[in-house]
Amino acid sequence: MRFFKWLHPGLHIKRWLFLFGLGMMATSFGLVLTFNYQWLGQVEEWMFRLLYEMTGHYNYTVLATIGILVIASGLFLMGWATRRLIRTMLGVVMPNESENISDLILSNLQLAKGPKVVVIGGGTGLSVMLRGLKTKTYNLTAVVTVADDGGSTGRIRQDLDIIAPGDLRNCLVALADKEGLMEKLFAHRFGGSGNLTGHSFGNLFIAALIEVLGDVEEAMDATSKVLKVRGKVIPASAEKIQLNAEMTDGRIICGESQIPHAHGKIKRVFTTPEQPKAIQSAVEAIRDADVIVLGPGSLYTSIMPNLCVPDIAAAVRDSKAKKIYICNVMTQPGETDGYTVSDHVKAINQHAGQGIVDFVIANSGDIDTAVLQRYADAGSQPVVIDKRRVGELGATLLSADLVNAEKGGTHDPKKLANVLFDLINALRTDLSPELLHYYLKRYDLKRNLRRR
Repeated sequence: MRFFKWLHPGLHIKRWLFLFGLGMMATSFGLVLTFNYQWLGQVEEWMFRLLYEMTGHYNYTVLATIGILVIASGLFLMGWATRRLIRTMLGVVMPNESENISDLILSNLQLAKGPKVVVIGGGTGLSVMLRGLKTKTYNLTAVVTVADDGGSTGRIRQDLDIIAPGDLRNCLVALADKEGLMEKLFAHRFGGSGNLTGHSFGNLFIAALIEVLGDVEEAMDATSKVLKVRGKVIPASAEKIQLNAEMTDGRIICGESQIPHAHGKIKRVFTTPEQPKAIQSAVEAIRDADVIVLGPGSLYTSIMPNLCVPDIAAAVRDSKAKKIYICNVMTQPGETDGYTVSDHVKAINQHAGQGIVDFVIANSGDIDTAVLQRYADAGSQPVVIDKRRVGELGATLLSADLVNAEKGGTHDPKKLANVLFDLINALRTDLSPELLHYYLKRYDLKRNLRRR
């Protein structure tokens, strides 16, 4: 029965139903005392007389049965009236909601009690993952890089002297309660040949709010309300950050958009200013997190800019939460050419501190040959999994099928969210390292069976 869904553990429904029943009992008792309880005796006496005239003898069982039927009728009326009241109120609040309201409420209650997950990164990879994670928990916080300086974002950043809004926009849309028209609107780029050509409406909207409200966090909160965002999106810093890269040949490349075109091997990345100040709410979210997720996204231009903010990096290092790195499916030309999974982890350790990554999730799923050829033509290859070297860096590797083989070499939101939350739920059960290792090995078993 649909009703029993409301009695699932952890929803905090049963306690209020019990309290509602106590209130009704107290109300009934109070009415009896107020209007003189002796009239109840008169009603009982009248019913006994009626039973005697109908049956020729007194029968308390019949009277008790009638009482039970009256109680059942009262409970039914209370439940029916409460249900109709709730539906009427929700119909005003959510007039266009086509789903079953009870299922919707129960789903929201369960998601609201999910683990506190902080994801750190930027770019397309982060927004893809957020689309899957919002179906698992509403306690999501995305700490997003603001170092982007290309395209519409770069022009707005330069003209208005504000932080880069592009990655923030993508994450906000990804966490929107109902994607659709608003997603298309925020992603819309103006055509023509004027000053608006190539600009994203979403970028302009966020930039306008920053200027009107005068505060980046308030602008994010306001945009979140417009999009009905499930979770929070917080910039890593409110400062205008420029990302720079030192190449192994000694060159210094200035600007996030220029780094992939430097045609060299990156030694390290750093920012101007050298020690940008973090937004405090981002630091607090990391400290309160149950799990911290790094990536997916461009290693040096999406993940590292956040870790170049000293307070963000320190909060990640000091947090007792498990840190999970989502490795990209494919290498990125100009950034991670020839990188293995362990090379990605080493780069993170170099910038944020040794041993910072506890778990690594990497793709072991098959990708269509035609898709691989398109990536190869662009200079990109699947990231090689080197489990032993990852283990030597102090991280546990979990490899699984994370892609849609026919669509491309990027993560499938649903698959990634399922695997990630499978790991998160296992960690929340406090399994011993041996049991956890055995539990995670089933992904290898599934992969082997699939390939036979």
